[in-house]
Order: sequence, then structure tokens, then C-alpha cells
Amino acid sequence: MGRRLTWLPTLLLLRFAAFADDRCLMNVSQPAPENAYQVNDILWAGQPEKPYPPAAYRSVQGVSYVLCTCETRACIRKCCEPNAAYVNSKCTPLNASDHVAEFKVPKFVNEHGTVDVYETGLFHIVYGRLTCNGKYKLNPSKDKSHNFQVNNAGFLLSESANVGPDQFCLEQFSELNYQILAVVCSPKQLASQTDEKNLFNTIGMMLSLPFLFSTFLVYALIKDLQTLHGKSLMCHVATLLVAYISLIVVQFITDNADKTWCIFLAYTLQFTFLASFFWLNIMCFDLWWTFSGFRPLRGNTQENEANKFIIYSIYAWGCTSLISIITFGMDKLQYLLTDNIRPRFGINSCWFGSDLAMLLYFYGPIGTLLFSNLLMFIHTAIVIVKHKSDAKVLRGSESQKNVDHEKQRFMLYLKLFIVMGVSWLAEILSWTTNSGGSKFVWYVIDIGNSLQGVLIFLIFVCKKRVLNLLNKKLCPQFQLFKTSTKTVPSKTSSNVKNKDAVEMSTESTSNSTNNQLHEF
Repeated sequence: MGRRLTWLPTLLLLRFAAFADDRCLMNVSQPAPENAYQVNDILWAGQPEKPYPPAAYRSVQGVSYVLCTCETRACIRKCCEPNAAYVNSKCTPLNASDHVAEFKVPKFVNEHGTVDVYETGLFHIVYGRLTCNGKYKLNPSKDKSHNFQVNNAGFLLSESANVGPDQFCLEQFSELNYQILAVVCSPKQLASQTDEKNLFNTIGMMLSLPFLFSTFLVYALIKDLQTLHGKSLMCHVATLLVAYISLIVVQFITDNADKTWCIFLAYTLQFTFLASFFWLNIMCFDLWWTFSGFRPLRGNTQENEANKFIIYSIYAWGCTSLISIITFGMDKLQYLLTDNIRPRFGINSCWFGSDLAMLLYFYGPIGTLLFSNLLMFIHTAIVIVKHKSDAKVLRGSESQKNVDHEKQRFMLYLKLFIVMGVSWLAEILSWTTNSGGSKFVWYVIDIGNSLQGVLIFLIFVCKKRVLNLLNKKLCPQFQLFKTSTKTVPSKTSSNVKNKDAVEMSTESTSNSTNNQLHEF
């Protein structure tokens, strides 16, 4: 029993030393000399005695002390364990046959390689990968702005980052003949943070993927749904699907991913997210155009829809491509008033390198589209109220049914605008003003953004008409809903509705426009 008790102080010391590690810079500590004693806030220890300020030591139960190694001596972190290096972006043990030079802390590294190194023993070497959320590799051979130096205090200095010892690590990379490069914690990383908030977002996007794909598949399988609005919805869903996949890939991208691959993902994210908002803008515009009373294209309904879809496609894909081309061009221009307007994809992360660039090439266009959607919805709502009051004075119930059809389609797109628009508007305002607000509220907004695929599926697929058509397409022998003669109008009744709709419109809306009112 006595022998067991003699181990207790040692176990307690180890336990509290581990706790002290967590409070020391880079989580590194060492036991203080036995003769250590404290006078006020200063710890005196060693032979000869040396003073240690409060930041350099930790007390263990008020009896023993540990010294924070990186406070008493400059530290440098090596990304991998001793006698290991990065091979194919993974820490791999080295063999004698590899003939790799000894790891030494470089003084300066540029596009030609390591210029000079520090003598062995000047720094205390700490081993292990960084624990920060986002990281990126400084590779001067690919980008001169990545030239870096390490000062004798253990700080890394470069054009793109000036960070302390706990914010970077050094390692040899096999693909560069075991040249030593720096891996740095990213100060801003849109798509590779792995904190609790982004974990929920990633899970939400993963849940959205099958629902987005299912929505696209349903509208692709059922010909009756492939109207102008159905095709627009398919384009919107397809771009959102690719955007979510790309964002998930970026979330799990390795710390040392190839820069070209990182830039490709950044452009893919920008293009697909912008395209999804342009198609949302098209659906809002077409709804507003239907109720505005403007004259439609000449010809029959199918020709009108085909021509309009071509025009809409040129607008959506053309504007998105133009923004991406401008983004690419601004990154390649040699002389600019400020580098902040350069996108700088792949420099610090797989996204924009500055807030100004993000505003110009991403949040700015999205905010403009969402604001125009809001104005069109307000005007459309006013027109619907006017049409409803006009329909009350007409004979029969067909005009009222037409108004109901108008309201149904308006409500569908209003729900979609709320799903896509309101949360993104809130995010843009928060990003612009740097406002904090309630943490719970922003969690809800972010999770709502990530679950857009689920909400779109509920809005556009989980409807009686769509489910009925899907039922007839996939399993006609099984009747999902009870049908009645009222639910399948004849061509005659459809023409009557069109006639009533024309009478209802004070601007004499055409037959092709009124036919669109029955698509949903």
C-alpha cells in the first residue's frame, strides 16, 4: 500500500504538467529545476539563478513548477516527427537510402530555394502538425510573394503573412527535392474551417445533395414539368448542386493541395453560386413579366417559351461567364492601383484573398440580384392584389380560379426567394458590417443556407400535382391520390380560363402568358 502511495505525487505532477502544457505557448513545457522558488510573481531557478516572468512558468499545486519552453527559448515547429518529411502531402518516415539532408531552420527562402540556414541548437524544435483550422503552403517557386524569412525570435515574415511561432511549421517536401517550406495558419478561409459551426454547415450541405439531385431528376424525367419555369428551376438546382459539391471538397481539401487544383475549385465555386442566383433572378423576372402586362413574343406558346429560354440562358450563363472572365483578367493584370482588387485565388486559401475582391466579384453581384428580386416581388404582389379585386366583378368562377393559379405560382417563388434570398441577404449584411449579433441566430441562418436543397425539394417536388405526375410515370398501377374530373380540365375549360384571364388583365395579357399561369 505504501509503495502505491509513493506513485501518487508523481502521477499528480504529470497530470498537472499536462494541464500546464495546454496553457504554454505551443503546448510545450519542461520541469523547472528543483531549487526553483517564487518571489512575488517572479520564479527564480537554475545555476546560476535566473528569473522567469509569469508567462514563462506555471505552478503545479503551488508546490512544483514547469517552465514554458517556448517562452524561455525560441521555438520552431517541424510539421512531421523527427526523421520524417512530407511525401505526397503525408508525413512519411525517411530511409537512409533517401539521402535527405539534415533538417535545419532556414533564414530565408525564395524562388531559388533556401538562401541561408541557422546553426543547429539555436531553436528548440517542436514536432507535430498545426492545430489551427485553415492552413496553406508557402511555395516561393510558384509565387514570389511566398518568399519568407524566419527571424531569430522564431517569427515567420513574408509578403502574404507575418505570424508567430505557434502559427506556422516548417517541413521538407519530397516533390521539391526535400526543400524546406512553411505551412501557415490561414487568417481567413471561407471553405476549409473545421470548427463546430462549419461542421454543421458541411453536414447540412451533404444532406442537401441527394435532395437537389432528386429535384433535378424528377423534373428531368417528367416531360409535363419541362416548361420554361421547370427548365429554369433545373438549371438553378444543377448549379447549386455543383456549388455544394465543390464547397464540400474544399472543406476536406488537404493542407498541401496543389495550387492549380485549389484555384480551379475557387473559380468553380464562384461560377456555380453566381449562376444559381442568376437563374433565381430569371425565375423572379419571368414571374414579374407575366403579371406586368407587357406584350410577349409573337408566335405560339411553345415557340415563345423556347425563344425566352434561349434569351434567359444567354443572360444567365453569359453574365456569370463575364464576371468569371473579369475575375481572371484582374488577377493577371500586372499594374493595378491596389492589389486588394486582385482575386488572389489560392494564395491564402481556395477563395478570395481580400474582402474588396470578394465584394467586387461575388457578394456585390449577388446582393444586386437579390435586391432586384425583392423589388420585383413587391411589384408582383401589388399587381396580384389588383387582379384579385378585378376578378371579383367578373362572372363565373373561372376568373377567380385564374387568380388562385397566379397566387400559387407567386407563393412558390416567394418561398424560393425566402429560402435563397433572405438568408443570403442577412449574410451579406453581416459580412459588410462585420456585425456579430446573436450567435444562435447566425447558426440558424447558416444551417438554413446549407439545407437549401432540402427546402427546394419540399417546395417544388412535395406537391400534389408533381407527386401525381411522378406516380403516373414510375408506378401507374398504384394510385397515390384520388383523382376527380375537376383535377383534369379539358381543353375547352382551359380555353375558358385563358379567356377569363385575358378579361381580368387590364393590360390585355396574351394567351401565351396566361397559359403559363397553369404550369404549377
